[in-house]
Amino acid sequence: MAKKQADRTYKLLLLGDAAVGKTSLVTRFVHSKFRRDYVLTIGMEPYIKYVDISKRSICLTLFDIAGSQRFSTLRSMFFKGSKGAVIVFDLTRPDTLENVPNWIEEARKDAEDQLFILVGNKNDLIKDRKLKSDAGEKMAKKMGCIAYLETSAKTGQNVDDAFISLAKTLFKSDK
Repeated sequence: MAKKQADRTYKLLLLGDAAVGKTSLVTRFVHSKFRRDYVLTIGMEPYIKYVDISKRSICLTLFDIAGSQRFSTLRSMFFKGSKGAVIVFDLTRPDTLENVPNWIEEARKDAEDQLFILVGNKNDLIKDRKLKSDAGEKMAKKMGCIAYLETSAKTGQNVDDAFISLAKTLFKSDK
């Protein structure tokens, strides 16, 4: 199989607390699949997805970074060279939204010029939801994120939009 040629390549991070759905989101985006079982990410898991933006082939190298505190010393080695990050929190766990500033600060230490998009995940869990949309919108504005979206890795709602929106913004700023 021939290797696809990309006009541009962007390294993107997936950041957020453990069990917010980072791996589920990237698996839905890259493979169009959803796994019900929870598998802890150890360190980092890489993914690649090619997307077309403005008739150009864009290679997204996606780094699913472990959210568990026990892997915090390993994380920064994966941040260097990243152009953007999808910051994920769980709409059923308010503490994961409260930790968003910490994730953005940690990412900026090693890659200052990154763009961020904030994602409130698990919007399909309507009965368990603890956060309203305006909480995510306020946090995104406060932290200077390019956008705020609510997603469901289970149903696929807004998943592609989150990654593509970040890629489009990077592409426009790269001209």
